[in-house]
Amino acid sequence: MEEPLPKDFRFPTIKAYSGTTDPRSHLTKYRASMMITGAIDAILCRGFFATLDGQAHDWFGSLPGGGEGGSISTFTDLTKQFLSHFATSIQKKKQIADLCDLKQRSSESLAEYLSKWKKEAMGVANFNGKSAIPIFRNNVMSDAFHQDLIRYPPNNYTDLMDRAAKYADAEVAEKRKKEQEEGRDRKDKAPQEERGRAPRQHCRKYAEGPRLNPTRFLTPLTHPMSIILAHAEDQGIVEIPKEECMKISAKADPKKYCRFHRQKGHDTDKCILLKKQIEELI
Repeated sequence: MEEPLPKDFRFPTIKAYSGTTDPRSHLTKYRASMMITGAIDAILCRGFFATLDGQAHDWFGSLPGGGEGGSISTFTDLTKQFLSHFATSIQKKKQIADLCDLKQRSSESLAEYLSKWKKEAMGVANFNGKSAIPIFRNNVMSDAFHQDLIRYPPNNYTDLMDRAAKYADAEVAEKRKKEQEEGRDRKDKAPQEERGRAPRQHCRKYAEGPRLNPTRFLTPLTHPMSIILAHAEDQGIVEIPKEECMKISAKADPKKYCRFHRQKGHDTDKCILLKKQIEELI
């Protein structure tokens, strides 16, 4: 109590400890806050009492003190007794071996598993990246990624996490592409099933012209289809339909013109057949 405070000393404001949470966390915050003030060991001891509350406050008051019989001579002594008294509140950290049980489920994407792994790894005491590499490799179920790890072992844990993130992104993109293709297959399958039924007498081939409403499964475009068509024609990669394959519907709008079909009746930018061909080029 006789030790003078440092010049311009301001006691840091931290949340009081009442004895119910992890005492190590409180000590870490207290040390970090006092370190920047330049306080020495005696000031650390003196100020610690002000950061306690409830049963922790009562514990400090019950410590033997005064004269040669004092129980605390350094902040290290205070720390030991503090941690010993509130040992039941210390949160036990996981060990590296606990990660062996953290296997990727069959229904779990690599991105989901990677997020779960990182969260659990942060709670491991004395985490060792070198030891974590074979555990992570054995836990993943992604065949392509697992084979890549076997053929080309990662240089370190950081390399492993970077490669896992790239494979996770690729897996998400592949899944999205597959869903789009399945959606297009369902759209294309419906007309085929319709053709397999008994023909209706009033049905005429292309009697109603091309479908003008784009399906939601096709890739969104960044330019109008008429501009893309002009570029594709310059590159020689577009396949213009034959004139005889399309018949003008009685409902067609003569004011509209499709440069893809070379016919009146609908706009180039709304031609679904052109959109599908662009999709194939994509």
